[in-house]
Amino acid sequence: MVHRTSTSLSVLVAAALLIGGCGTSETTHVPDPVPGEQNLFDGLVFGSADAFDIVTWNLENFPANDANPPLSVKYAAHAVRAMDADLIALQEIVSGTSFAALLDSLPGWSGYRAVGAPYDQNLAYLWREATVSVAVDPYTIYNGEYSAFPRRPLVLECSFAGQTLVIVNNHLKCCGDNVIDEEDEDDEEYRRRLAVGLLDTWIRVEHPGDAVIVLGDLNDRLTDAPAANVFSVLLDAPGDYLFTDMSLAEGSSINWSFKYSSHIDHILVTDELFGHLAHAAAEVRTFHMDSYLESGWGEYETNLSDHLPVGLKLPLAP
Repeated sequence: MVHRTSTSLSVLVAAALLIGGCGTSETTHVPDPVPGEQNLFDGLVFGSADAFDIVTWNLENFPANDANPPLSVKYAAHAVRAMDADLIALQEIVSGTSFAALLDSLPGWSGYRAVGAPYDQNLAYLWREATVSVAVDPYTIYNGEYSAFPRRPLVLECSFAGQTLVIVNNHLKCCGDNVIDEEDEDDEEYRRRLAVGLLDTWIRVEHPGDAVIVLGDLNDRLTDAPAANVFSVLLDAPGDYLFTDMSLAEGSSINWSFKYSSHIDHILVTDELFGHLAHAAAEVRTFHMDSYLESGWGEYETNLSDHLPVGLKLPLAP
């Protein structure tokens, strides 16, 4: 049974986008939204009935506001409602209690939080019960590959509008010097490249012909030169894989997920989904959540994250 704690081609594709473990059991009640209360992110429009809307979001050491965890939960719940996505892949979900509280404040949503990551920076999912069907618990892969995956990839098999999807949530090793040191197995870039290669192998061996979405805080840039690019095995197979957010990575720093510093949160799809991405309604974006808040970035970072969420609108509905 799925763990539930809620209560109630590549140029054509790129052009179209430019156009447009085990779970936790803690529960903490958070009241439903006050009737008539204005959403903190009022005006944000993303989710729609005719597309599969998916988001990746590193919620920095959730709850970020360790002096007032319920406030972080409130901000996150408002953000989830405002984005109105079908599925959200989360990283750095430290507190199981706060995650349960977040779900408790989102009627109609279910979720799953893995456990066991270093510093409790666990991966998690939220999904809308009315649109996303999940038959079995999410599960981790490469459990013995700590060097490549200090946080094990979390897989969710689901369906949306009759389309079966395999979602792989990741939080790869951070930091480094932008050089892949072949002589140092502890080198951060070396470890990220190893992880990317293992993901490629897993998709090809375990899910050939399936629609797979790999996303998360991948902690590296898509635009590095080939010699320093940890994603080369994927970028060198354009008939098989596409980073839907490449336009963000190559564009203005204002749209980078790690505010002005770099774009390191990505959403990749396999070729089974290329046709849907070519649809005029397909869209990828970075959500400028801070722009909706009275005190801007400081308020956002204090209560939510140092990363901005990245979303993909994938027209799948018949």
